[in-house]
Amino acid sequence: MDITYEVGDLAAEVGRVLGRAFPEEIWVKGQIRNLSRAQSGHVYFSLIDAAAAGDSAAAQLPVTLFASDKDAINRALVRAGAGRMDDGVEVRIRGRVQHFPTRGVVQLRMTWIDTDFTLGRLAAARTALLRRLKAAGHLERNRALPMPLLPLSVGLVTSLGSAAHADFMETLRASGWAFRVVEVDTRVQGADAPDSIVRSIMTLQDRVDVIAIVRGGGAALDLAAFDAESVAVAIAISEVPVIAGIGHEVDSPVAEEVAHIAAKTPTAAAQILVDRVADAARRLEVATSEVGRHARRGLRVATQSLDRRAAATAGASRFQMRAARTQLDRSSHRLAAASRLTIGRRRETLGAVVDRLPPAALRSTVAAEGRLDAVAARVAAVDPRRLLARGWSVTRDGHGRIVRSPAAVAAGSQLRTTVEAGEIISRVEEGT
Repeated sequence: MDITYEVGDLAAEVGRVLGRAFPEEIWVKGQIRNLSRAQSGHVYFSLIDAAAAGDSAAAQLPVTLFASDKDAINRALVRAGAGRMDDGVEVRIRGRVQHFPTRGVVQLRMTWIDTDFTLGRLAAARTALLRRLKAAGHLERNRALPMPLLPLSVGLVTSLGSAAHADFMETLRASGWAFRVVEVDTRVQGADAPDSIVRSIMTLQDRVDVIAIVRGGGAALDLAAFDAESVAVAIAISEVPVIAGIGHEVDSPVAEEVAHIAAKTPTAAAQILVDRVADAARRLEVATSEVGRHARRGLRVATQSLDRRAAATAGASRFQMRAARTQLDRSSHRLAAASRLTIGRRRETLGAVVDRLPPAALRSTVAAEGRLDAVAARVAAVDPRRLLARGWSVTRDGHGRIVRSPAAVAAGSQLRTTVEAGEIISRVEEGT
């Protein structure tokens, strides 16, 4: 006859079968999914095969970690430097298979964790990821971008209000430089952290000079988001240089391996920017000083050259003026001497003629002599020296030519004017 079970009887039988099949605790490995922490202190999550992590139809094993066992497991994780369990972490755990008839489910009650397995899987995953990134040329891609000389516009990817955020901003403020920071509040831990970090990086493209990704220290599992392949690729292909200041000095997540600069801490990341700006300011000051020094030297050389040319020009002009004045004096002397000689000869000739003339002709001769005296007076009147003594002057251009018309000189031309007592040097401002 077919056996018909009561629900309770079947549940009890299932429990007895599981008990006989798994009388002792067993080890199970898989990837954590849907981890939650209840106010009671209990932790609930599911395990799935790591190879089927992206398959929504993959088999799942519910796991319960009671508060009574959690403290000991957490202490073990801290001692190993692994940090807290979270979604996406591959673990090997020990527990007892149980059947809960009130919920009709089979689950594993977790009692311990293999920390070496977890850390080993993290290290192996990190090594494999670095190998893939190198093959794709991503390890050097962001580092090949030029870092701006004055990175004053900064995109900050971090959890706003965190200690890392405060340390980074305080370092920038204390520098006194005019940094402009575009802050993007970002999840930096947990299952959603990788997607949040990637979105923040993409948001800041073309908006800032440089991107800083900072997070405070933590254990290996706490920093797992920065070992995610999606985060590493986003940093590598960023068109803006990325500075990564993640964790403490001993931490080295993959995100730092692909960043333009890896800083030891968030404070160190900010200090790199401060030092960069300060160095640019110093170089600008030195360059300004050099430009000024070269300009002053060039001005001195030009001034000295101009002085030499001016002196040479002035010497040449003075020589020309002295020669012109000497020529004028000689001409004046020759003219006066020639005039006196001519008049003297005319007087002698006139005297000889007068002695032979009759009285009537003598009167005409006297009249002619008077006219001759008048001519002599006029000749003496145009003697250049007498003209200069009466206030007349002679003006010559830079080539020694006598200036007879305003049209003969141009604005800016140098003139030399000879007067009775010497020479006057002037410059033409405007011709009329």
